[in-house]
Amino acid sequence: EDKPQPYIFGYEFKDENGATQNRKEEGDDYGNKRGSYGYTDEHGIYRQVDYIADSHGFRAIVKTNEPGTDNQNPADVEIHSEAAKH
Repeated sequence: EDKPQPYIFGYEFKDENGATQNRKEEGDDYGNKRGSYGYTDEHGIYRQVDYIADSHGFRAIVKTNEPGTDNQNPADVEIHSEAAKH
């Protein structure tokens, strides 16, 4: 069996309305992955997800100010909401 090859990739762009999207990820030679992805719309509403995927499973932390969200921690996913502060 081939051993996983380490890698790093990412991108970030802004559209004509001012909204941004981003993604980055790196993998090691053991198959572990760590990364993030997110967006911010033209009104400043954002969601950023930081994650790890390894022998312990997939774990994510979501940071957002999306309306209707609240701080939660279901199924190894943490959600940090700033929606109530607006």
